[in-house]
Amino acid sequence: MLIRWLVHFWWMQFYFLGFFGIGEGPSASEGKQAGELGALSSFTTSTGEGDIGMASNFWKSILSGDPAAISRVLGPQISGINKRGQEEKKTASEFGNRGGGTNAAMQMADDTTRSSVDSLIAGYTGEAAGALGSLGSNLLSTGLAGHEATFDAQKVLHDQKLAKWNDIFKSIMDVSGAIAGF
Repeated sequence: MLIRWLVHFWWMQFYFLGFFGIGEGPSASEGKQAGELGALSSFTTSTGEGDIGMASNFWKSILSGDPAAISRVLGPQISGINKRGQEEKKTASEFGNRGGGTNAAMQMADDTTRSSVDSLIAGYTGEAAGALGSLGSNLLSTGLAGHEATFDAQKVLHDQKLAKWNDIFKSIMDVSGAIAGF
């Protein structure tokens, strides 16, 4: 009787491709891949959040109109422009004839420096609104895609676990029916 029972279940496992959930559900490899995907996603998300935050703060500083905030974010560029202006004035003072032309050239260097700084700020101000809008739009799209991918992955794992439990319960019913029939 025991031999007939074992033979019955031996053939049944090939017929149903599973017995007590064996071979059903997510594999260890799939679980590992899901974990690695989650870790990679967390790393890239936190890195991206930091980068986006810095970019957002940059553009917001430009749009604020606050000279101190603008100087903070454009400091290196403004410093370079001022340095070039000072070099022009130094050259003019060292090699100039000390006449009215030299004084006018030095004043013109100041005007050119101020004009270059204003032009730099104006250029970035024009870009700032578009850049912030683009950043926000891209973030919304990326966030939605991430939520959809996560939902899809969780659904696949759920469906695999459900199939495993269904197979276990079916196998239990088959064993009960086989024992009752022998």
